[in-house]
This record gives sequence, structure tokens and C-alpha cells, in this order.
Amino acid sequence: MDDRAMSSPRPLKRDQHPSWGDLVSRAERASVKVSEIVHDTDKALVAIGTRCGHRVVVKLLTSRDPYWISRRDHELDMYSRFEVDPPGVDVPRLLWADQQLTVLTALPGQRLYHERHLTHDIPPAQAELVADTVQQVTRWAPRHPLPEPVDYHQRIDDEHAAQLLDDRDQATLHTLVDRAGPARTSQHGDPLPANLLIHDRGCGLIDWEHAGAYLPGYDLALLRVIATVASPTLTRVIARRVAAADITVPHTVNYLLLVCREIRIHLSLPPGAVIAARLPLLRTLHVQAHRELHALTS
Repeated sequence: MDDRAMSSPRPLKRDQHPSWGDLVSRAERASVKVSEIVHDTDKALVAIGTRCGHRVVVKLLTSRDPYWISRRDHELDMYSRFEVDPPGVDVPRLLWADQQLTVLTALPGQRLYHERHLTHDIPPAQAELVADTVQQVTRWAPRHPLPEPVDYHQRIDDEHAAQLLDDRDQATLHTLVDRAGPARTSQHGDPLPANLLIHDRGCGLIDWEHAGAYLPGYDLALLRVIATVASPTLTRVIARRVAAADITVPHTVNYLLLVCREIRIHLSLPPGAVIAARLPLLRTLHVQAHRELHALTS
């Protein structure tokens, strides 16, 4: 999974991206006039435009990696599901798509934050709103079962091979996953700050490429990973929600595995001041997550 570092909107210029011409030509076929770039990564170019007088989002898949192609196909499938089974939260509506371009309605609101990790605390009301939104997804029960993006046993073995789990961790996690059985719940799969759009009437969720059926508490665990250091308010809200839903065990499994993944993501990124500052904090979360795991079985 990429780091999702998102830039602020900027005027669209021909020389800003090698895929600019492709995006514009495909957008024209969809009757979209592109106005500005809002997101530029190694896998996609995202811009704002207008179609029939309405504001829209256009997403051009630039990666030919089979993984990202499959994720994009999955996201399109999710939008088709939403038409039949609304998820109970604000989501974009699919307007048009070809092999690489997706045109969606533009949701109102501002991103919770433009970086992958929060760097400041957020107000209590906003923290409650964010938790309400991801938990509403948990209550979504589409008529056709969602796929399971995570093979938990394989993920456990992978983190053990990466030396982020010791033998005891590995055995304990396998046991807890077995005890959980087949029970899975609907989750967004990637509720990063940039995917949460806060507005006066609520909160919208975008980028559904990782949505699926996970062990309970997955989305709350990911929010906790990206919020614990900077936002004690959101962290406290998450802790209360986990306790109230009685999902401490699966939440802890998700949390430890997500902390491990976050460490691997940051180790794979080019060195820099942000990475150097964040890695020690993630190591601290790693120790904390281990303690919580062992507390479950002590």
C-alpha cells in the first residue's frame, strides 16, 4: 500500500505530469472539463473538473501494476454495490469509467488532514464524528458478501518473517484468529485522514479500493495507528468504542498487524526528516501493541 501523501490542489499545467494529456483526452470523452490536480502519486492522477455543470472528481490510473489494476476494479465494484445497497455514509457516485479513468461525484467537505498521520489533536466532536462514520460502515450488510482482503494467517507469518513478530507473537495471533472463526465485518479498509471528508452535515468516505470484510475493529485500529501519537482525543474515543462494542481481541490483532505494516511501509520509503522522526514513534506503538496482545493471554 502506498503512503498516500497528498498535495494541496494546484492549477493544472501541461508539463506537471506525463499522463496529463491522457487524463484530459479521456476526460473529454466523458464530457468532463478538468480544472485542477488534487492528488498525484506513483499510481494515480486525481483532478477536479465539471461535467454537465456539476463538480466531479476524475481519477486516472497510471500504474500498470496488476495489484493496483485489481484494486481499481474492486473500487468500481464497490460503487456498483452502493447503488443497490447504500452503505449508510456519504460516498461518491460512479458517473463514468473506462479502462483507466473513473469519474465520480465530488463530495462536500475538507480532508481531515492532508498527510497519512495526524500531526495534531482534533476536537472531541470531530473525533466522535470520525468514529461514528467508520462504525456505520461496520453496520453495512450488503446482500452479496464482501471479499476478504486480508489473509490473517498469511499476514501473521509475513510479519514474523520480517522479524516484526517473535515466535510467541506468531503463535498467539494464530490462536486468536482461529478463535475468531469466520466472523468478519464490513470495513472501509483505508480510513486515512485524506479519505475522510468533514463537512457541516457529517463525514464522507472516499477511496474504497481496500474495502471488504475484516476482523471487527479493523478501521478503528487503523485510525488508532495514525492518530495515537498526535491525537489523544481520537485515541480515547476509539478506546471507548472498542470497549462498548466488545471487540478488544480482534481490534488488538488488527492493531498489532497494522503497526507492523506501518513500520514496513516507512522502512521502504526514501529516507527523510519525516520518516526519521516517525519511525521511533512507530517502534513505541509496536512495543505497546505487543503488551496489549500479551495482556489478552496472561
